Amino acid sequence: MKKLILLTLSVLTLSLAATTNVKAETRLEHLDRVMMDNTVSNDLSPFELVSRAYQGAYSMQGISGFGAFSSGIATGRITARDLVRAAIDAKQLSASLATDLNYQNAVATLLIGRQH
Repeated sequence: MKKLILLTLSVLTLSLAATTNVKAETRLEHLDRVMMDNTVSNDLSPFELVSRAYQGAYSMQGISGFGAFSSGIATGRITARDLVRAAIDAKQLSASLATDLNYQNAVATLLIGRQH
């Protein structure tokens, strides 16, 4: 249990460090900019992926946001694999991350913290 907690904290710390922006922008401005960009982003961190999903960024791909997102995780309707696939379909992740177990495990660890 201690190892899982330490792993979760490590992933969160690394994800937060990787997502620090120089330019200040609101979450909606950031989502708008990302959604308007049709290029594949290889640097989307697991933390950003889960945060965007929670905010409803992948509703067009069938991943509901906010309370339905947390409920979907708790009931097993939304998995790390589903989330990665949705981001790939939205052209926010490269297709190679569909088979990257380290990336998917990091997403899964973050999803555990989103269960309510």
